Amino acid sequence: MTFDRAEPNEHYRELRLIEADGEWELGLSLYASGMRLRMGRTQRPPSVMDFCLGQDAALYLPVLAAVVDRLNALPGHATAAEIDTQFPWQGTRPDLAVHLAELLPRADFAAGRTASLIH
Repeated sequence: MTFDRAEPNEHYRELRLIEADGEWELGLSLYASGMRLRMGRTQRPPSVMDFCLGQDAALYLPVLAAVVDRLNALPGHATAAEIDTQFPWQGTRPDLAVHLAELLPRADFAAGRTASLIH
């Protein structure tokens, strides 16, 4: 999967990315409890991924980059089950405090690879 930036909408209020084939959306929305990284079918509410990133803005781009990096291994027509295989511990609302080390095992995400992953 590769993603292109799109205009934010009601489901992805801060950042909205559309998979190049147009089947999936991924993005960020700010809530009172913090930022959420969510994913779902295009033009539908997010239903595949829902990470609560909390209030630490320093995590937002590294986590986004790590997620996009894992999704790059999949074709644009991937199923929800295939996406879940990239995040076997994901569940509906994973505890980022528990899974952050698994998601961000490489220091290069902190260096800002996000720009090279998103077109």
